[in-house]
Amino acid sequence: MIARHILVVVGVFVAFALRYPFILSIESYDYSHIVSGWYAFIVKYGYFAALQSDFGTYNMPYLYLLTVIAALLPGLHQLFAIKGLSMLFDLALAYFVFKCVEHKHRDSKESAVPILAGLATLFAPTVVLNSSAWGQADAIYTTFLVACLYFLLAGRQAMALIAFGLAFSFKLQAVFLAPLFLFLIARGSLRRRHLVLVPLVYLAMLVPAALAGRPWSNMLSIYLRQADVHPLLSMNFSNLYVWIPNTYYDLWPLGLVFAACVVMLLVAIVYKSSVKITAELTILLATYSVIVVPYILPKMHDRFYFPADVIAIILAFYLPRYWYVPVVVGTVSSFLYLRHLNPKLEVLIGYDIPNVPLELLAFVPAVLIAVLSWQLYKTLNPKIADPCPFPTHTTETEQ
Repeated sequence: MIARHILVVVGVFVAFALRYPFILSIESYDYSHIVSGWYAFIVKYGYFAALQSDFGTYNMPYLYLLTVIAALLPGLHQLFAIKGLSMLFDLALAYFVFKCVEHKHRDSKESAVPILAGLATLFAPTVVLNSSAWGQADAIYTTFLVACLYFLLAGRQAMALIAFGLAFSFKLQAVFLAPLFLFLIARGSLRRRHLVLVPLVYLAMLVPAALAGRPWSNMLSIYLRQADVHPLLSMNFSNLYVWIPNTYYDLWPLGLVFAACVVMLLVAIVYKSSVKITAELTILLATYSVIVVPYILPKMHDRFYFPADVIAIILAFYLPRYWYVPVVVGTVSSFLYLRHLNPKLEVLIGYDIPNVPLELLAFVPAVLIAVLSWQLYKTLNPKIADPCPFPTHTTETEQ
């Protein structure tokens, strides 16, 4: 037990020591031209009172967190405040990864595997760079997505939907995990009545801003307005739209239709399977969702594999035969980060970092999706040649 605690303390210390050089030495475009302005606006116009105004393109919960930090720590450098918030959620993210993997090892309290999974998350390149270098908030909504996954594994469905509602309140990109719920509903493994918790949580998270005076119509249209910010089929993201000229941008709604058709086809395949929905299959379906959905959607940004980077780690620790999934996804995602952060990182580390073409980076996840599709199909249809890669009984009966 003491050794486990030492491992956690040392691991967390080293993980944050790794982040330290990036915190004040790198100011990304997003920070300099966007988020820093939101923070300054909050301070200038009275913290909570500022929330009545239409500023910022993120939803209200993130602005609440910035407001709390600005009010409680007025002397804190705003770059450190913004990045520090994200780094705190790095810890929360690692904790829920730990809890997910611990669910598999719950009969072995001394196992170090869950701790290693949590530390692997803290040391994942995109997790490190997203918060400490880029100053982005992807760890926040992904924390709630992983919490949602943990509660599903633990059989606490209401809490899972509440966690998903919180994730959706922070970022629209929470929908990357949404197909998992359709899969579970199709197999009768998720109570439909719990779905109402998602919009209820979302609306509840808007109430503080409404009390401050911000119109409901303004808040409820935030995600619609986000979609119109960048008229590009792909925002430096490695999915199938890098091969489609942006002259066809006006046809992007067809991409939504295509994505919906793909998801419904997958739901039909899961529905027809007789394999039980186990913890392992739940994690495989979750990983598949967060990889496939951003790949087939238009208007995706370069950070949008972040949930896949993290949930793939859980998959690898649950089912070691899938060790290559976090390696492939994490590598592609890291190169996407480097394309954005290159000028800043090159100055910091002192040597040139090559830019990998987006077309090549888009080809790699296509191959991965093909491999995972075949593996998932075999898992759902164990009568075909290759046997199911994990037991079909529920983990509650595992010894």
